[in-house]
Amino acid sequence: MINGRPEIYLAGPEVFLSDPLARAVEMKAVCAQLGAVGWFPMDNQGQVADPDPDRMAANICAADEELVARCDAIVANMTPFRGASMDAGTCYEMGLAKGLGKLVVGWTEDKRLWREKVGQISPLTPEGAWFRDAEGMLCRDFGLIDNLMMVKGAHSVFSSFEAAVRFVVQRLG
Repeated sequence: MINGRPEIYLAGPEVFLSDPLARAVEMKAVCAQLGAVGWFPMDNQGQVADPDPDRMAANICAADEELVARCDAIVANMTPFRGASMDAGTCYEMGLAKGLGKLVVGWTEDKRLWREKVGQISPLTPEGAWFRDAEGMLCRDFGLIDNLMMVKGAHSVFSSFEAAVRFVVQRLG
Protein backbone atom coordinates (compact mmCIF):
# COMPACT_ATOMS: atom_id res chain seq x y z
CA MET A 1 0.00 0.00 0.00
CA ILE A 2 1.12 3.52 -0.75
CA ASN A 3 -0.71 6.17 1.28
CA GLY A 4 -3.64 3.79 1.80
CA ARG A 5 -3.87 2.98 -1.91
CA PRO A 6 -3.43 -0.67 -2.92
CA GLU A 7 -0.57 -1.50 -5.24
CA ILE A 8 -1.72 -3.58 -8.21
CA TYR A 9 0.43 -5.63 -10.57
CA LEU A 10 -1.01 -5.17 -14.08
CA ALA A 11 -0.55 -8.56 -15.73
CA GLY A 12 -1.33 -9.30 -19.33
CA PRO A 13 -0.14 -9.42 -22.91
CA GLU A 14 -0.03 -5.61 -23.14
CA VAL A 15 3.76 -5.91 -22.77
CA PHE A 16 3.79 -7.28 -26.34
CA LEU A 17 2.02 -4.30 -27.92
CA SER A 18 3.99 -2.15 -30.38
CA ASP A 19 3.92 0.65 -27.78
CA PRO A 20 3.48 -1.08 -24.42
CA LEU A 21 4.50 1.96 -22.41
CA ALA A 22 1.64 4.03 -23.86
CA ARG A 23 -0.80 1.35 -22.70
CA ALA A 24 0.94 1.27 -19.31
CA VAL A 25 0.33 5.02 -18.91
CA GLU A 26 -3.38 4.52 -19.71
CA MET A 27 -3.75 1.62 -17.28
CA LYS A 28 -1.89 3.42 -14.49
CA ALA A 29 -4.09 6.49 -15.00
CA VAL A 30 -7.20 4.36 -14.50
CA CYS A 31 -5.67 2.93 -11.33
CA ALA A 32 -4.83 6.38 -9.99
CA GLN A 33 -8.30 7.72 -10.81
CA LEU A 34 -9.88 4.81 -8.90
CA GLY A 35 -7.58 5.07 -5.87
CA ALA A 36 -4.84 2.52 -6.58
CA VAL A 37 -1.23 2.45 -7.70
CA GLY A 38 -0.71 0.41 -10.85
CA TRP A 39 2.58 -1.29 -11.60
CA PHE A 40 3.28 -2.43 -15.16
CA PRO A 41 5.74 -5.34 -15.58
CA MET A 42 8.22 -3.09 -17.41
CA ASP A 43 8.40 -0.76 -14.41
CA ASN A 44 10.79 -3.17 -12.72
CA GLN A 45 12.92 -4.07 -15.74
CA GLY A 46 15.49 -1.29 -15.76
CA GLN A 47 18.37 -3.69 -15.14
CA VAL A 48 17.27 -6.75 -17.12
CA ALA A 49 19.20 -6.17 -20.36
CA ASP A 50 21.93 -8.72 -21.04
CA PRO A 51 23.65 -9.76 -24.28
CA ASP A 52 22.97 -13.41 -23.36
CA PRO A 53 19.28 -14.07 -24.20
CA ASP A 54 19.03 -16.79 -21.55
CA ARG A 55 20.28 -14.46 -18.81
CA MET A 56 18.04 -11.67 -20.04
CA ALA A 57 15.01 -13.97 -19.93
CA ALA A 58 15.94 -15.02 -16.38
CA ASN A 59 16.36 -11.36 -15.40
CA ILE A 60 12.91 -10.45 -16.76
CA CYS A 61 11.35 -13.38 -14.92
CA ALA A 62 13.02 -12.41 -11.63
CA ALA A 63 12.04 -8.75 -12.02
CA ASP A 64 8.40 -9.63 -12.70
CA GLU A 65 8.29 -12.07 -9.79
CA GLU A 66 9.74 -9.42 -7.48
CA LEU A 67 7.11 -6.90 -8.56
CA VAL A 68 4.26 -9.41 -8.09
CA ALA A 69 5.55 -10.14 -4.58
CA ARG A 70 5.70 -6.43 -3.74
CA CYS A 71 2.13 -5.65 -4.81
CA ASP A 72 -1.05 -6.15 -2.81
CA ALA A 73 -3.04 -7.58 -5.71
CA ILE A 74 -2.86 -8.59 -9.33
CA VAL A 75 -5.30 -7.54 -12.04
CA ALA A 76 -4.81 -9.90 -14.97
CA ASN A 77 -5.95 -9.53 -18.56
CA MET A 78 -7.50 -12.93 -19.31
CA THR A 79 -8.37 -12.14 -22.93
CA PRO A 80 -7.34 -14.98 -25.28
CA PHE A 81 -3.83 -14.44 -26.59
CA ARG A 82 -2.34 -16.40 -29.47
CA GLY A 83 -4.91 -19.16 -29.02
CA ALA A 84 -8.05 -20.10 -27.12
CA SER A 85 -6.70 -19.18 -23.69
CA MET A 86 -5.01 -16.28 -21.99
CA ASP A 87 -1.30 -15.40 -22.13
CA ALA A 88 0.83 -18.13 -20.52
CA GLY A 89 3.03 -15.64 -18.67
CA THR A 90 -0.07 -14.04 -17.17
CA CYS A 91 -1.22 -17.50 -16.02
CA TYR A 92 2.11 -17.94 -14.25
CA GLU A 93 1.87 -14.53 -12.61
CA MET A 94 -1.68 -15.24 -11.40
CA GLY A 95 -0.56 -18.54 -9.87
CA LEU A 96 2.44 -16.90 -8.23
CA ALA A 97 0.27 -14.14 -6.77
CA LYS A 98 -2.28 -16.67 -5.51
CA GLY A 99 0.48 -18.72 -3.88
CA LEU A 100 1.79 -15.58 -2.19
CA GLY A 101 -1.66 -14.88 -0.74
CA LYS A 102 -2.34 -11.85 -2.96
CA LEU A 103 -5.80 -10.85 -4.18
CA VAL A 104 -6.05 -12.20 -7.75
CA VAL A 105 -8.61 -10.59 -10.04
CA GLY A 106 -9.07 -11.13 -13.76
CA TRP A 107 -10.78 -9.25 -16.56
CA THR A 108 -11.71 -9.93 -20.16
CA GLU A 109 -14.10 -8.43 -22.64
CA ASP A 110 -14.34 -11.84 -24.35
CA LYS A 111 -17.11 -13.62 -22.45
CA ARG A 112 -17.43 -16.58 -24.83
CA LEU A 113 -17.44 -19.97 -23.16
CA TRP A 114 -14.24 -22.02 -23.11
CA ARG A 115 -15.73 -24.58 -25.54
CA GLU A 116 -16.53 -21.80 -28.03
CA LYS A 117 -12.95 -20.55 -27.92
CA VAL A 118 -11.49 -24.05 -28.23
CA GLY A 119 -13.96 -24.81 -31.03
CA GLN A 120 -12.45 -22.02 -33.10
CA ILE A 121 -9.07 -23.76 -32.92
CA SER A 122 -10.24 -27.36 -33.32
CA PRO A 123 -13.63 -28.83 -34.24
CA LEU A 124 -15.45 -30.22 -31.19
CA THR A 125 -17.59 -33.35 -31.10
CA PRO A 126 -20.21 -33.71 -28.36
CA GLU A 127 -19.62 -36.51 -25.87
CA GLY A 128 -22.29 -36.56 -23.19
CA ALA A 129 -22.19 -33.24 -21.35
CA TRP A 130 -18.71 -32.47 -22.70
CA PHE A 131 -16.83 -32.33 -25.99
CA ARG A 132 -13.75 -33.87 -27.63
CA ASP A 133 -11.44 -31.96 -29.96
CA ALA A 134 -9.95 -33.25 -33.22
CA GLU A 135 -7.13 -34.95 -31.28
CA GLY A 136 -9.57 -36.71 -28.96
CA MET A 137 -8.81 -34.49 -25.97
CA LEU A 138 -11.67 -33.71 -23.59
CA CYS A 139 -12.99 -30.14 -23.41
CA ARG A 140 -14.98 -29.38 -20.27
CA ASP A 141 -15.87 -25.74 -19.81
CA PHE A 142 -18.19 -25.90 -16.77
CA GLY A 143 -19.88 -22.83 -18.25
CA LEU A 144 -16.65 -20.86 -17.73
CA ILE A 145 -14.75 -18.51 -20.05
CA ASP A 146 -11.32 -20.19 -19.69
CA ASN A 147 -9.67 -23.13 -18.01
CA LEU A 148 -11.32 -23.78 -14.65
CA MET A 149 -8.06 -23.33 -12.73
CA MET A 150 -7.66 -19.81 -14.08
CA VAL A 151 -11.25 -18.70 -13.60
CA LYS A 152 -11.80 -20.35 -10.21
CA GLY A 153 -8.26 -19.54 -9.07
CA ALA A 154 -9.09 -15.85 -9.39
CA HIS A 155 -11.27 -14.23 -6.75
CA SER A 156 -13.42 -12.73 -9.51
CA VAL A 157 -13.32 -12.15 -13.26
CA PHE A 158 -14.79 -8.90 -14.58
CA SER A 159 -15.81 -7.71 -18.03
CA SER A 160 -13.56 -4.63 -17.95
CA PHE A 161 -10.22 -3.50 -16.60
CA GLU A 162 -11.89 -0.62 -14.77
CA ALA A 163 -14.34 -2.94 -12.98
CA ALA A 164 -11.47 -5.19 -11.87
CA VAL A 165 -9.46 -2.27 -10.48
CA ARG A 166 -12.54 -0.83 -8.78
CA PHE A 167 -13.11 -4.19 -7.05
CA VAL A 168 -9.52 -4.31 -5.76
CA VAL A 169 -9.79 -0.77 -4.40
CA GLN A 170 -13.10 -1.54 -2.66
CA ARG A 171 -11.71 -4.76 -1.23
CA LEU A 172 -8.30 -3.49 -0.09
CA GLY A 173 -8.57 0.30 0.02
